[in-house]
Amino acid sequence: MKLTPGPDESLDRLSHTLQILQRRRGHRATSDDVLLAGVGAEMAPDARRCLDLGTGKATVAMLLARRLPTAHLVAVEAEPVSVDLAHRNVALNGLTEQITVVDSDLRDLDNLTPHRPPEGFELITGAPPFMPLGTGVMPQDRQRAVGRFEIRGGVEGYADTAAQMLAPAGVVVILMDGPQGPRAEAAFEAAGLHPRAILEISPRPGQPPTYTVVSGGLTPGDRRRDQVSMRGAEGQGWSPWYAALRGRLALDGPPR
Repeated sequence: MKLTPGPDESLDRLSHTLQILQRRRGHRATSDDVLLAGVGAEMAPDARRCLDLGTGKATVAMLLARRLPTAHLVAVEAEPVSVDLAHRNVALNGLTEQITVVDSDLRDLDNLTPHRPPEGFELITGAPPFMPLGTGVMPQDRQRAVGRFEIRGGVEGYADTAAQMLAPAGVVVILMDGPQGPRAEAAFEAAGLHPRAILEISPRPGQPPTYTVVSGGLTPGDRRRDQVSMRGAEGQGWSPWYAALRGRLALDGPPR
């Protein structure tokens, strides 16, 4: 297994303790990975059985593995180039005992069920593609295209699979494009999940949300809505909320 970058790849720092191999012009690690991992860990801080749907390069799975050191994670990915990078990144960071990469479409329950613990997963994360086919210009690069366009389907498939893999008291955390929070909530409800926390994340206070993170589970509960920003009102520096999240993931230094 090649643990050094190929001709079209780069080796980058993901956090204070993690490195990541990624394609220079492919789908690269971004703030949505940070937000999904950070919110997921906060929603289920004691989780030991985790599932990351559509893991890509295993970015979120690796961040969660460092944040939840006693957890075992199953990371599911179907795109061959991303599966290869996921395996290599997990090995590069010494996480092969903690993360199992599964080469499968996340909707193929026959492939996923053997990896489901008898008790179910306590935390399930995912950042579905959010653009239906025909709603934009599809990137020529296949890896970038499947990360954005619903070539295999969208949030509805993520919610359906999560509902069947989840532990009775487990938490599903899904990150969507900002305006599509209502669609994610509807997907949860159609799958038999109950949205309980909706977090709208904007670049700065007063701006429309760039991301919406919907969390919930199999148990009904009150639905809470919160709004946060990644930067302060002047746009200079991280907001206290985002700085704290980054600190817990050791993005800017040792874990806090």
